Amino acid sequence: MAEQDAPAPTHTSSTGHGMATGDWLDTHFEFSRPEYEVQVRAVGIQPGWRVLDAGCGGGHFLPWLASLVGPTGRVAALDLAPENVATVEARLPTLGLPCPVEARVGSLLALPYPDDAFDAAWCANTTQYLTDAELASALAELRRVVRPGGLVAVKDIDATLMRLTTRNPLLLRCYQDARYRGGAAQARGTWRGPELHPRLTQAGLVDVWAQTTLIERHAPLRPVEKQFLIGVIRAFAATAAGMDLPEEDRAEWAWLHKHAEAWVEDPTYYCREGNVLAVGTVPNA
Repeated sequence: MAEQDAPAPTHTSSTGHGMATGDWLDTHFEFSRPEYEVQVRAVGIQPGWRVLDAGCGGGHFLPWLASLVGPTGRVAALDLAPENVATVEARLPTLGLPCPVEARVGSLLALPYPDDAFDAAWCANTTQYLTDAELASALAELRRVVRPGGLVAVKDIDATLMRLTTRNPLLLRCYQDARYRGGAAQARGTWRGPELHPRLTQAGLVDVWAQTTLIERHAPLRPVEKQFLIGVIRAFAATAAGMDLPEEDRAEWAWLHKHAEAWVEDPTYYCREGNVLAVGTVPNA
């Protein structure tokens, strides 16, 4: 295959969001499963609660949320992409969850639920797709649908902590800088992880706390880790091909695209992703 002839897909969903198709979400979740479980269990969700999974993707967090609320609780799953909701509905009968779960299409900017409908809201890897103004609106909506004393939990990536082994150690940072300067909402949203704590406070939540988790993987990698990282390299390379980057950087990304499978087999390979979890309480009236 010629290096520039067949750029990798960027896994764009029907909503236009990159890195958001079902295959991508499935692999990314399995890559990050141990750390994700610790994060969702740290929120403070209690048995019997009504919980909203806002931006549920393929429903990967639903088994953990359902286990936390138990048979006396219930979970609602919401996603903007109809294909994700269809995936959740197809998976629910196979999961054996202990509580009722309903899935529907909807937007974080206008949640289709009444005030105080939930005891907690969980929103994972979704706010990165929003502009700053949209994030403020989404947090206001999450606060609206959670009762006083309930919890709003937002988890998302902190791109400042991302690291991939490359021949040029500055290659990823130059790519990220160019993406940020390009102004795309997701490119900027992935840098907003450290700001989640103050943004929850600005949304009127109280007792806000935040915790950063590093997801680190060293060679030798598990098959699912190799699969995910090959996808990351090729997706970044596909995007880099059309960016305003130095020619040597675009050539290096093209090389990585071609050699991704062999590259992640390198015995010194390392990658790192940072995730920020921010949790706040809806104040009493």
